[in-house]
Amino acid sequence: METTLRTKLIDKSVGKDSPSDSDFDFVFDPPIAHPRKPPIGQSDNLKVSGDLEEIDSMAANFNSVIRGDPMDIDSLSVSPSPSSSSLLSLSRKADKLDTPKRSLRLQHSSLQEIHPSPLSVPSEPSDHSSNPSVISSKATTPVDVDSSRDGGAKKAEPYRPRVSRRTYSNSRPKVSIPPGMAPHEYATDCILAVDWTMLNAYALHQEEYALLRHHISYAQVSTYLNIRNGILRLWANNPLVPVTREEAIGCAKDPRWFDVASLSYDWLVRKGQINFGCVKHRKSKHLTTNKSQGRKQKTIVVIGAGLAGLGCARQLDGLIRHYSQRLLEIGEEAPRVVVLEGRSRVGGRVYSRAVNTEQSPLPDFGSERLTVEMGGMILTGFERGNPLNTIVRGQLKLPYHELKPDLDLYDMNGKVVDKKRDNLLEGLYNDCLDRISQYKFKLPPPKLIEGNRDLMDEGRDSTAEGQKTIAYVEETTASLPHAPPVSEQNVAPQVELVPISTDCITGKPNVEPGVPATQKSAAKAKAMGWNLKQGVSEDHDLDLETPSQVPGATLGSVMDDCITQYKQILELNPLDFRLLNWHIANLEYSNANNYRNLSLQGWDIDTGNEWEGKHTMIVGGYQNVPRGLMSSPSPLDVKTKSPVTRISYTPGSSEGSAQVECEDGTNFDADYIVNTIPLGVLKQGSVKFEPELPSWKTEAIQRLGFGVLNKVILIYDAMFWDPNKDFFGVVRNPPHARSVNQKDYTAQRGRFFQWLNVSSTSGVPVLLAFMAGDAASDVEHTSNDDLVREATEVLKSRFGQRVPYPRQAFVSRWASDRFARGSYSSAGPDMKVDDYDKMAKPVGNLFFAGEHTTGTHPATVHGAYLSGLRAASEVLDALIGPIVVPTPLIRPRETPQSLKRKAEQHLRDPKRARLEAWEMEYWDFLRSKIGEYPYKPAKVAGHAYLLYSKAHYEAARQKCLEGRRAGKGKPAPNEVRVMTSKMWKDASPEEKKPFEEQAVKQKEEHAERLRNWNEKVKDWESKAQELRKEFEKINPIEKVNDNDDDGQPSGGRRRRGRFVESYAEGSDDEDVAIY
Repeated sequence: METTLRTKLIDKSVGKDSPSDSDFDFVFDPPIAHPRKPPIGQSDNLKVSGDLEEIDSMAANFNSVIRGDPMDIDSLSVSPSPSSSSLLSLSRKADKLDTPKRSLRLQHSSLQEIHPSPLSVPSEPSDHSSNPSVISSKATTPVDVDSSRDGGAKKAEPYRPRVSRRTYSNSRPKVSIPPGMAPHEYATDCILAVDWTMLNAYALHQEEYALLRHHISYAQVSTYLNIRNGILRLWANNPLVPVTREEAIGCAKDPRWFDVASLSYDWLVRKGQINFGCVKHRKSKHLTTNKSQGRKQKTIVVIGAGLAGLGCARQLDGLIRHYSQRLLEIGEEAPRVVVLEGRSRVGGRVYSRAVNTEQSPLPDFGSERLTVEMGGMILTGFERGNPLNTIVRGQLKLPYHELKPDLDLYDMNGKVVDKKRDNLLEGLYNDCLDRISQYKFKLPPPKLIEGNRDLMDEGRDSTAEGQKTIAYVEETTASLPHAPPVSEQNVAPQVELVPISTDCITGKPNVEPGVPATQKSAAKAKAMGWNLKQGVSEDHDLDLETPSQVPGATLGSVMDDCITQYKQILELNPLDFRLLNWHIANLEYSNANNYRNLSLQGWDIDTGNEWEGKHTMIVGGYQNVPRGLMSSPSPLDVKTKSPVTRISYTPGSSEGSAQVECEDGTNFDADYIVNTIPLGVLKQGSVKFEPELPSWKTEAIQRLGFGVLNKVILIYDAMFWDPNKDFFGVVRNPPHARSVNQKDYTAQRGRFFQWLNVSSTSGVPVLLAFMAGDAASDVEHTSNDDLVREATEVLKSRFGQRVPYPRQAFVSRWASDRFARGSYSSAGPDMKVDDYDKMAKPVGNLFFAGEHTTGTHPATVHGAYLSGLRAASEVLDALIGPIVVPTPLIRPRETPQSLKRKAEQHLRDPKRARLEAWEMEYWDFLRSKIGEYPYKPAKVAGHAYLLYSKAHYEAARQKCLEGRRAGKGKPAPNEVRVMTSKMWKDASPEEKKPFEEQAVKQKEEHAERLRNWNEKVKDWESKAQELRKEFEKINPIEKVNDNDDDGQPSGGRRRRGRFVESYAEGSDDEDVAIY
């Protein structure tokens, strides 16, 4: 689907990065091999309304920035210039704090009814998308806290820092909360906005917990979350403009919570939850005055201009502008940020290769750049927190194409594989993964500190204060006999995930909560529809303990053994083996490695963190995203053709000196270095570190895997395939076509196994084939002609002899590319559970980013970008210090003396007191005449399946017990729900009919009750209006001027805002101006 705003990038001179100068040899970044709601409020039941013309105008400015024609990519060295300040001049229209500055608002309705904005394109789940997770997929990093139980009860002694005094003379509570919106409606908006981030609307993030545990009580968590969610709502409603501190503070309903709102704002900004991407930051005058005062300027060197490097540099640029006042306070000039890139282009392993301009574009393609994706190309869902959603749809407004979910598999004879047979084999493949998943790493459950859901859903803050902080309660509890340590208190329930299907586009398994391998293998196979061999009973089970205990056991070795054992109890023919190995090739594609090189314990360590929504591709090239990050809203200082050969750093402190040496002998002195060099290059050791990296870092580098995935891309004059199909798969024969030996399929299964029709995004007729597993490695030393010839033969087996030879072709060879040495990371056979964390950990003033440094989203473009945000936050902490929590964080309630003064003030305002008494008397009068406001009828299920599942829950539970393995315990509720769903699908129309009729009847009855309720409401309100007139005649109302002071007329004087002061971190956005 294309958006209303489009971009045009003309690649005049894009350099080749692979060793060969042939037209076939170009480097490739694997498509995002990992599927998972984003921070923009667009979904099927949301709409965006507001100043859309202003937003479209702003997007047009962004559009001009990333347009490729003014850039010479081959000789690119972009430095910030004053002229860039004219690219964007939009600021908030509403400068008064009384008015919410965000004009957009989340509402329950269809986005498309209002405006076809790219912010409002709905995403729906598909067969190729991850199923919505039943559990939270939020980021969960365990917090290291004191777990001692020794000694008596310890009182939490919070650290009391010396901080500057922050005053809120221009801030007032509730100014960022729409005045005409009902509390529960506002709460819904806030929660929906958080659903589009990686945070949990009802619980503290692990870092929030660590920041607040010494300062707030359990009762105060709800109020904190309401404020934080309100700030996120502001950002989600308009990601083109940064949220200001004043706006954030306006989400607090009480001045006592202003410091809390300011603290939450700092955390959200620093951690890249808001104000990230191509957003125009306000520039303080201190950025221009520091230099003239002779202050020291530090330098931050970012190595690599991929998504991690550019994302980090762009975030640092924004953070430096945001905290310019803080830099002034510590006596430093705003640091310089320099990006060094070895290639002649930006994007790293995201490379949109320009197609020969003589090729005629397809009809209706528009003026987009004609490209083919040599590297990363698929956005695996915009929903549930993907930050690229904000950049692609909310800021750059790039057009994109939603990939259609249907995929047909073809045998080598050109015939479509029987769908029923394919489903049987996919079920068997998933069952093998299910049984192997019991050997995965057991990750510790994260902390779970939740607010009061009922209060938060109603938009209410907690009235309780709580006298003891979270830390005090936890540590006091831990000191009791037989009590769990702090680290084991308030933890989320341990939930295991089991595979249920496969995402054919990414190769990743779709999972749901459950218990691995609950049924014996023979009973499970029979339940799937397999016929057991003669003499095999349903009590037969596979033995995977033996192969899993063999030294050096991997995912592939145990999986092969599992298939071999299944062959002994099931009649598996050669077609079955071809189908099984097609799915294995898809798994190897998602990991860029032969699955015998994957860890048995950690091969899917990122499971549960997938985005949701349809998979998409950028029209005109994914490289538009890194180009946008580089150029918008102002150019970054990017120096291309600058390969790094040596990195010198200070290991013991983040305050030491550093230096980067380039291939041409140029040296860059630095104070901080962010290293985004790919893992493959780090493994090769072509970049020297002085001193050498510590052993814990180098050992993690060697243990993690880094493989290769390649592509063969064929461009034709015209399509000979179905233009409405985006995918098709081809199952491959082994060297011995009739073989049922699993090892015979290793070499061939990944050769041209999956094809994509990418014409809609490239602009020309293009077919793209993946080469996965061993086949990907073979590409590195196979000639272009041989590869194109083999690809053509595969297509002829599918479409017949009419398939022509392509007019142009490209082949990626990532392992040969000296700036990548492979495609993306994977879990190596000897990987340890914390290796990704070790890769991310800084060493002195040397910081690390890249897809290989994020355990929750490895091997993905969005994971690389997220790692850049993290690294930028770490550098900022080293630069200006961590967030300082003022003490006390929440000012105590008013004292009896202050209450007495208020009471005296109230007595001096008799008119207002009489008005309040009049209103109370009126409502008593109204209720005595016509009663309470009519209650709205409760909702009903109204769905046949829900009624069926309720009636058959016990029967489903009994089915789950059949063939259950010993020691697996009782069926979990989710297992029963899955079984109920299967029973519903298998039920005959006659069995479903009573429940369908009952559902229809319930809906009709509910509709009738709603009609009656609406009539009662209309009648009640009409009577209430008449009674109010009657009451006013009997008891005339006395008008009160809102500007009265002490009961006296204001005389036109403007009421002064309340002067509120407290302690907080140094101001960062005073004396600012839009530039």
